[in-house]
Amino acid sequence: MKKITQQIITILILLVIVMVPTSASSATSRTRTFNAKGEIVWTQDAYLPSLTITNLGLKSPQDSVFDDRDHLFIADKDNARIVEYNTNTDQVVQIIKHPMMKTPTGITLAGNGEIYVADPSAAMIFRFSSSGELIESFERPTTASFGDTTFKPSKIAVDNRRNMYIVSEGVYNGVIQLSNSGEFLGYFTSNRVRLDFTQMLQDIFYTEAQKALLLGRVPITFTNVYLDQKGIVYTSTMGSNRNGLKKHNTAGQNMFANQFTWSPNDLIDITTDEKGIIYGASKAGMIIVYTNDGQYIFNFGSSYATDDIAGLFNSISSISVDSKGRLWVLDGEKSFIQSFEPTEYATQIYSAIDLFNQGEYEKATAFWDQVLRLNQMSVLAHNGIAMNYMYTQQYDKAMFHFELSGNRFYYSQAFWEVRNEWLQANLGTVFSVLIGLFIFLTVTRKYRRKYDIFKPVKDYFKHIANIKIIKELLFIFEFFRHPIDSFYDLKTDRKGSLRAALIIYGIFFSIFLWFMLGKGFIYQYVAIEDVDLQSVVIGFFSILFLIILCNYLVSSINDGEGNFSQLIKLGAYSLGPIMIVYVMIIGLSFILTYNEMFLLQILQQGAFIWTGVNLYIGIQEVHNYSVKESIKSILLTFVFILVISLILLIVIIMTEQVYMFFEAIIKEVIRNVTN
Repeated sequence: MKKITQQIITILILLVIVMVPTSASSATSRTRTFNAKGEIVWTQDAYLPSLTITNLGLKSPQDSVFDDRDHLFIADKDNARIVEYNTNTDQVVQIIKHPMMKTPTGITLAGNGEIYVADPSAAMIFRFSSSGELIESFERPTTASFGDTTFKPSKIAVDNRRNMYIVSEGVYNGVIQLSNSGEFLGYFTSNRVRLDFTQMLQDIFYTEAQKALLLGRVPITFTNVYLDQKGIVYTSTMGSNRNGLKKHNTAGQNMFANQFTWSPNDLIDITTDEKGIIYGASKAGMIIVYTNDGQYIFNFGSSYATDDIAGLFNSISSISVDSKGRLWVLDGEKSFIQSFEPTEYATQIYSAIDLFNQGEYEKATAFWDQVLRLNQMSVLAHNGIAMNYMYTQQYDKAMFHFELSGNRFYYSQAFWEVRNEWLQANLGTVFSVLIGLFIFLTVTRKYRRKYDIFKPVKDYFKHIANIKIIKELLFIFEFFRHPIDSFYDLKTDRKGSLRAALIIYGIFFSIFLWFMLGKGFIYQYVAIEDVDLQSVVIGFFSILFLIILCNYLVSSINDGEGNFSQLIKLGAYSLGPIMIVYVMIIGLSFILTYNEMFLLQILQQGAFIWTGVNLYIGIQEVHNYSVKESIKSILLTFVFILVISLILLIVIIMTEQVYMFFEAIIKEVIRNVTN
């Protein structure tokens, strides 16, 4: 009995250990990334919290930077000092203070080890030697071109010629660029003003005097500026999910402008490592990692303001990376430093990216294979392997991995190459077969006419076509040549039938479903598992019924001659062009690339126009309307559709409210009875 009791206690303890969150690292360093559908999903841990430094006496640290010895230089704002901290020995090497320095918020290092500090309260840039002696300071530029611009430098970066790139508080013109002597060189780059629809209309109709009185017409300011080892300038911006991270060329233009580079809307700092990997930090506590060309890799961390847990932050102010790939993050509110160690998952990814950039495609593929062993569904790994195969001209293999990663753009490029190879190998054979067939038909023309060798086949198909229901279905093709006469025959019941019209609707729905789910990978954006088939069926036939019903109601008011049955047939027999074009698009989607997308768009637009013309002619013919009356009928049909839709929406909402009301009453009665 005692042994059984001990076993039960042991099991209960294990259950508690499993069920209760025990580890800060497992809870705080959970890594997220995009899957092939563009959804955020959990993945392997890329970083784990390591050291939490709280003994440096920091007060609201705002910026940090590493030198080549892994010494971390920290702008300790409220202590009005610079702290040099040796991360290898966990020792403070030196503390830099100066009477003129008030609230240092930005810091960077020049190539010779000199320290540049941005101080908005002092409205100055300080230049210190590596030993902490003040060499010179830079105040507000006095040149006329600088005008009355505010000079409160908050962040700073320095290139190899000691030109300064400065983010200043309240300056909307962009990043201020000063020479090594403090001369104003201009604005290196700036954010564009983004106008909403109302502001665009104001720009069109307002006078210049009225525009001058408008508010909210200034661009978003930068939060940070950074220069990597190659002298490339990066900037971060808050309030933008698309262009929060920018990488600039020498002209200040954003090299990520033509691609989607996701970032949180509170991006506060950026840095890069020796391999060019970009690290961004959001103020709320998220850390985001990108490739050197701005492709999102993953993110981890989150804000957690109530408890002190390793890896969680109140407010991130800075992020830096040392030579070992460890991340060091400052919390500006709680004034501590948190380091993160990369896991094998992260290091394998970075090595693969680095080898790809060096042109070592086979070695990079081996590293990506290691990543796939850790995560078989890694979009990044499949995309990386596919790019390696692209550069080694193994396009069929590249297509396979691009499809797994959901990368339709590069899949299209690989397919273009595969298609070209097939055409080069088989085009001669195809032309030979076509020419041979043409010669054969020309030579045997008299013989075929004399003996009519295909007569049995023709008779068979003629017999099939004369079956009543088949004949009624094939009547749809006469609308391509003689739509007016065909609608007249439909109205007078000479040809076509209601039964055939209902079958055509069923065929059209099948083609529509095939079009929605069965195109080639390049043009197929909807996954079958994401489709609610019941909703599609109900929605499709409800819309058809609503259109026919509304036009019938309108025609009843406006003395239209067509009845409900004729309108059902009218709609069905008008759908021929769009049905045929949908089938054509489905077939072409397997052989066309993105470069030929315009062909599919032209086909689809042409089918819509043709079907619309058929519907117009049908309404005019069936109801015996004039041109003006036909247009009026169509417009009123849309109005009726809108009105009925609104009424149905109100009824549904009211029904839900009534249901919830009676449900609450019943639950309350049951609760009172049971009590």
